[in-house]
Amino acid sequence: MTDSAMSALDRLEAFKQSDEERSNFMKDLFDKNTTLLEDLKIAKGDLTHEITSRRMLQDRVQDAEAKLKDTQDSAFDDNLIRRGAVGGSEAAHRLLDNIKHYVQHYDGSTTWKILVRVYTNLEGLLAKYSYIGFHEEASSLRPFVAGFTQSQPLFDYVDAGYGKERADHKVKEQFDLFIDNIQCKHILLGIAHDNGYVPTLDAFKNNPTVASRISLLKPISKGREYNGLPFDVASFESIFRKDDLPHDRPYGKHPRTLPPPRQPPPFTPVPMRKRATGKDLIKRRPIYPGPVWLNKDNQRVDEDLGEPSEKGLATLESLVRNHKLCNDHQLRGSCNNPSCRYSHEPALDGEELIAFALKARRTPCGGGSKCRSKLCVLGHQCPYGLSCSRRATCFFKKLHMDDQTMDHEYEEAETNGTG
Repeated sequence: MTDSAMSALDRLEAFKQSDEERSNFMKDLFDKNTTLLEDLKIAKGDLTHEITSRRMLQDRVQDAEAKLKDTQDSAFDDNLIRRGAVGGSEAAHRLLDNIKHYVQHYDGSTTWKILVRVYTNLEGLLAKYSYIGFHEEASSLRPFVAGFTQSQPLFDYVDAGYGKERADHKVKEQFDLFIDNIQCKHILLGIAHDNGYVPTLDAFKNNPTVASRISLLKPISKGREYNGLPFDVASFESIFRKDDLPHDRPYGKHPRTLPPPRQPPPFTPVPMRKRATGKDLIKRRPIYPGPVWLNKDNQRVDEDLGEPSEKGLATLESLVRNHKLCNDHQLRGSCNNPSCRYSHEPALDGEELIAFALKARRTPCGGGSKCRSKLCVLGHQCPYGLSCSRRATCFFKKLHMDDQTMDHEYEEAETNGTG
């Protein structure tokens, strides 16, 4: 075979090898492209699912906020509600005395049987208290209701359930029941804040006999359509609120200041002019009341509790799996709610107590960085600090202050915030 023939064969073999390499390369490229297309399809499906879930969550949040803003306000004075069962009993006695005094001018009698029905959406009111930052009222409302109902045999504080129309329906049915009852001498209605009841009363405004048996309880804000009705108005200012509950969190320009704490347990704080260590805080029980630390901009920053050990976290998780522990009892040393639904046992200590305190801080405080309450157990800054990757959707989205350094301790002489 000549040299030229050998050269041609070598070249032919080289071409074959090149074609085979190109074919393998194209096959690998096709396989990788197929895999990427499958991954893209899965990613698109996941994205669609996340978008749908997010929209559903947004709708639920909007619905929940709408329900909270439409929830019927509590008429009773905050100071009475904060006293729990004792406040409920006092409210009932005050109301009984006020009604007896009021009805005397109709026939001079003091022997009338006084029947009282209060209708509200209890769960909605509890949620609204929490939503607007009235945490003490929220924790005391159920004991207040129980105290009110139990103190007088003919007094009932009724939970009508969700939906304003449920309470409205009960009030109107009770009114229809008693207005035609000749044994019922007088009806006192606390409805003048709501124009929805005007058509019910309008039917009796030209009937002097019936109209004289109806009085309206003076509301916080009177519906305009009541101005043309001839009914007497009773005012019991020592029992009821003087203004409406806010529709949103009452912070910012006019922050709400909570009353002083009720006789906190004896407490000897660790010297706090220097940053406390985790070991110092483990020795301090209860953890609250504690110092209120502010940064250079007078924004509240949470005291450093240190990091609990893995053992402490594991122990706490095993406890809360079977018990919903009471924040007040565990972190403040005492619980003033006689109807508390949460467990007071076992008493946490050491690493478990620190872990429980950090768990409580994962709920943002309604007062945010303006809170000045030494008893507040909630969080005043994002637990992930400046490294939080979800700032726009984070529950602490308004509490990502750039300076989280404990610069100075809050003094009572400073302007009070909320807690």
